[in-house]
Amino acid sequence: MRSRITRALAFAASTAVLASPALAQGGGPSGVHLMSGQWAVDGSIGFAIPLGDYGTNLSTGLDLMGAIEYHPPGTGPFYFRGEVGYSHFGANCGFADCGSSSILRFNVDGLYDFPLENTKLNVYGLAGIGLYHVSATASSDVCDPAFANCSISSTGFGLNLGAGLRYPVNPIQLFFELRYQLPLTGLGNLGSSPFFPFQFGARYIIP
Repeated sequence: MRSRITRALAFAASTAVLASPALAQGGGPSGVHLMSGQWAVDGSIGFAIPLGDYGTNLSTGLDLMGAIEYHPPGTGPFYFRGEVGYSHFGANCGFADCGSSSILRFNVDGLYDFPLENTKLNVYGLAGIGLYHVSATASSDVCDPAFANCSISSTGFGLNLGAGLRYPVNPIQLFFELRYQLPLTGLGNLGSSPFFPFQFGARYIIP
């Protein structure tokens, strides 16, 4: 598990290093930040790493996210995002696949763009709360016939915290985002189902 996290963080660091030449491009923040009263739509695809006891026998999986952002007047540098996300992890028990687990999330996040001078690059932080539906399905090879549908699920609230890099490539903005997601619900005796999603996406500000 530690090796997977280390490789993923190294990959994230490499992405940041590759993005750093943008700091010398100049051009100011115009067109990068969401102005008061503006809306934007986001979409991303990436990968997610399950953590802790939840990650036992689970592999790195696919992560998808779609969102809408709004900057209400009078909130200063803060604006908000509503999102729907989905992560799917395969399960491997020894030498064979034994099923899968997935997490469907509905998050409401607050975002803050850090001010940078003479660059189009945008660095931002975000945090929020959400509703998470965690489920798992066993394959027919390991499923006990006594369990209907060979599946289990749990729904509860959770938290998330993260940061990202955003850069305009007209008419969209490309972004890379890393977050820690902590659903405060789990399968069986688990009280949580933490995971790291690494997201690569695009944002479009609605004129």
